[in-house]
Amino acid sequence: MAEFWVFIYALLSGFVLMSLQRNQRQQRPSPHMVTLAGWGLFSLSSTLAILMGTLAFALAIGVPVPLDGLAPGVV
Repeated sequence: MAEFWVFIYALLSGFVLMSLQRNQRQQRPSPHMVTLAGWGLFSLSSTLAILMGTLAFALAIGVPVPLDGLAPGVV
């Protein structure tokens, strides 16, 4: 299921970046919805980066983190 969401994220981010680049090259204003989608992707990316960085730091200093319910069959 994670592969599906990564694929959707990649498609959406590629579309937003290509749209913004094309509009900048043609010196047109970007549609408001594309700008909002870009900000949403930025917020999602930065939030996940902070959460995963915090988890990695907690594991590195030896905090017992229960990872049993994250992915069945992995742990």
